Amino acid sequence: MNKKAFFTGIAAGLAAGASAALLTTPMSGQDRRANLKDKQVSAKLATMEIKDNAGQVKESVKRLVETAKQEVPEKVNSIKTNAMLWKESIDPNVKTLQKEITNIQKTVGDLQETLPQPPASDK
Repeated sequence: MNKKAFFTGIAAGLAAGASAALLTTPMSGQDRRANLKDKQVSAKLATMEIKDNAGQVKESVKRLVETAKQEVPEKVNSIKTNAMLWKESIDPNVKTLQKEITNIQKTVGDLQETLPQPPASDK
């Protein structure tokens, strides 16, 4: 969203609301001017507070981005290292399991050859 348009909308809304409130209340011209002056000061203070808060949010986001730029690559490298170490640690087990599977397959094949075959049924 365009910041300038957003704040222009807020200012226009504040001005319209303040004008409507001032013009619909029964009071003298001098009281109305004093009230308008108070509302103007309040609006300026609110605008300054919004601007200050927006600046604080901007700074917080900037710090967050900088922190992420530093920490994310470190975390990615740590994960890659841990994955590599895990792979290296399980590699001997994988080879052992592959040998055992080969032995089991050979044993099953030997058993199939030595067991008598069931007679063929005539259908």
